[in-house]
Amino acid sequence: MLPSNENFRDAVLLEFRFLENDFRLKNASSDQESEQFIVCYKSDTVQVIVEGINWGENARVAVGSCIGFQNFDLYDLVKAKTGEYPATESISTLNQIAQLPLLATLLKEHGEQVLNGDFTIFPAITEIVKARVASFDDGIERIVI
Repeated sequence: MLPSNENFRDAVLLEFRFLENDFRLKNASSDQESEQFIVCYKSDTVQVIVEGINWGENARVAVGSCIGFQNFDLYDLVKAKTGEYPATESISTLNQIAQLPLLATLLKEHGEQVLNGDFTIFPAITEIVKARVASFDDGIERIVI
């Protein structure tokens, strides 16, 4: 059974409360977002979004600055910090709500710099994203509708 948006949001608020307690981010979810599987945290400089994706199968964490939110995936942040993507096999076998504690742990372990407003790692994340996009480019022209 898929979680309701209330169950998802309650689980996010529980697992990611360290953002409010340790980094002074506030739950800034709008009324529209409260109807969706998304929780947005913001400070004066940092934004973190925790969202349910894949029709309730997975969860995702995105980070960026409040100005021109970059929407960087947590896994790309981990790769920029460690040189490797986290082992996602164990995460992807879990349901959406069960993934949240693991994602929160990854953010705690690897996101402190960004959560404190230091974005010097963003160029490295940008290069990781560009390399991934380039790896998908197989030279075939596609029509985008």
